Amino acid sequence: MDKVRIAIVGCGNISNMNVPGYLKHPNCEVYALCDSAPGRVEERAKQWGISPKLYTDFDQVLNDPKIDAVELLMPHHLHLPMTLAALDAGKHVSCQKPMCRSIAEADEMIAAANKAQTKFRVTENFIYYPPILKAKELLDSGIIGEPNLVRFHSTIAGSLEAGRAAFEQDPTANEWRKDPILNPGGLCWDDGVHKFSTAMKWIGDIEQVSAIVSKDQDFMFEIPSAVIWKFKDRTCLGSYEYSNSPEMTMRAKYYQVDDYMEIHGTKGAIHVTRCTGEMRDLPPILIIKGTETEGIDVPSDWMESFNGAANDFIDSIIEDRTPDISPEFGKKTVQVALAIYEAARTKKAVDPSSMV
Repeated sequence: MDKVRIAIVGCGNISNMNVPGYLKHPNCEVYALCDSAPGRVEERAKQWGISPKLYTDFDQVLNDPKIDAVELLMPHHLHLPMTLAALDAGKHVSCQKPMCRSIAEADEMIAAANKAQTKFRVTENFIYYPPILKAKELLDSGIIGEPNLVRFHSTIAGSLEAGRAAFEQDPTANEWRKDPILNPGGLCWDDGVHKFSTAMKWIGDIEQVSAIVSKDQDFMFEIPSAVIWKFKDRTCLGSYEYSNSPEMTMRAKYYQVDDYMEIHGTKGAIHVTRCTGEMRDLPPILIIKGTETEGIDVPSDWMESFNGAANDFIDSIIEDRTPDISPEFGKKTVQVALAIYEAARTKKAVDPSSMV
């Protein structure tokens, strides 16, 4: 196959981030758009300057023999049935993170993927963010020695700096996330998988998790929260924390969230100073050596992470190789997320592999 015809299923807010990479790929055609909301597919087609097939029912996508692959940008409770249906219809499938709501669902998706003759991957953009990729390159070079601590910190601000928003967002798009039947958790679940995926790509699997997760009337708003874990077979810990600054305006193009990441080793440290937001006046990468700090400039627009994710899916199909985020890896991130809530509930450390 030298060109992949893809259908975008779900054209809500996040499609603004996921679709441009497919539009740019020389071996990809955004062949169809599918969304049940009245007028949305027409609006997106106009926005992106394309003339695709316009569908309002997923069965239309499944029954179109010209569609090679689907990008599922749908609520979490629909990941399992839509993935199974698409694989059964002979489509390559990219499913938005988190992979699913439970380990039973993950196992069902893995079984279907192993049976299928097509590719299945979980969409995870963070691991393609150029500063995160550069941090992995530097880590593997040995510049900071043996890693012993990885830290993530996220701050949510009250608003974006005026005039910087890259696109207009539908404020009702997240209503389904507030339903625990449709969505198992809040920020530690929905955003946390980005951090677990990054940490696991940097260092390796996670074997022990402890957590304090704050809860209030807003199901999604788990702030402040803190999670700590041990990497398997490594003398290395990881952590992430959420904080809230509702009275602060943040410099950012996409969401009012700032992410700061650190890898500490026996010879020094690597800091990734931005991701979603652009809050700090610092280079995107810092190498801290004890007596000096070196800044490294790499592309740091968060959109580049989504472009990288699109590239990997299309390239994996054309090159007939396993995508970077396999369903087995996706399951591990779900296990870590569920272990966080179990650890917070029991006030005890939890092994993610025990989540079955």
